[in-house]
Amino acid sequence: MEKTSIIAIGALVVAGLLLTSVVLAGVGNNDKNGFQVNGKHYNLNIIGKDKHADVGDSSGHTMFVLENGRTRIYMTQNDSGVFDVVDRNGLDGRAEFNIAPGQYNIYARALGKPGGKVKIDAYGNFTDAVNGTNLILLGYVNIAREKGKPQSVNINELFYVDVTLCTKINETSGECEEWVVYKDYWVFDIDELLEYYWEYNNKGLKLLQVRFYECTLDPTGEANDYCRWVDGTPIDSKKTVIPA
Repeated sequence: MEKTSIIAIGALVVAGLLLTSVVLAGVGNNDKNGFQVNGKHYNLNIIGKDKHADVGDSSGHTMFVLENGRTRIYMTQNDSGVFDVVDRNGLDGRAEFNIAPGQYNIYARALGKPGGKVKIDAYGNFTDAVNGTNLILLGYVNIAREKGKPQSVNINELFYVDVTLCTKINETSGECEEWVVYKDYWVFDIDELLEYYWEYNNKGLKLLQVRFYECTLDPTGEANDYCRWVDGTPIDSKKTVIPA
């Protein structure tokens, strides 16, 4: 499956920033290929602010990042069992978000005044028998706030990733004796994952809305909620262990 590396999203000014975790039946958006994006989901607001802004201390579905600058957003999927904005104040350059258990179809759209844009680089840090750890750029998207009707666009490529790691070395030669290859794999299911984060490089984007819809890893595409790529084809995750 060839994944798209650049995404441009149209946007619409919205009244208010309070977002709910459920969309009522019949209300929602379609992605650019016409797939329905509605129903039960978790909604995350990533809001661009000046670094001196007061973001308060209330909980909810909001996270604050630099409107012009770089914020590192760490994401986890731990045993808490819930979506949780762990650190919502990213104006100091760091924020944190936990994802509830499962796999998800993940969509994003840019909102706010026209002209803003963001580049998101997704990184994973993994254990590796040769180097100890291995930091890998897993994917990226460019999202722009453009005029016109907003489009919710699939960004699964940032979460279903390709990774090759050494899991065993020859103690005499130091060379790798066994590799593990993950293909289109949900990043938080990779055994060797140490940390996952976004480098959120913002240039004036006021609001990015990110939605998480729980999905079924069904490579046949027969499940109603199958995990899919941007063109609608089902995700087929594979793990392969290869002796040297």
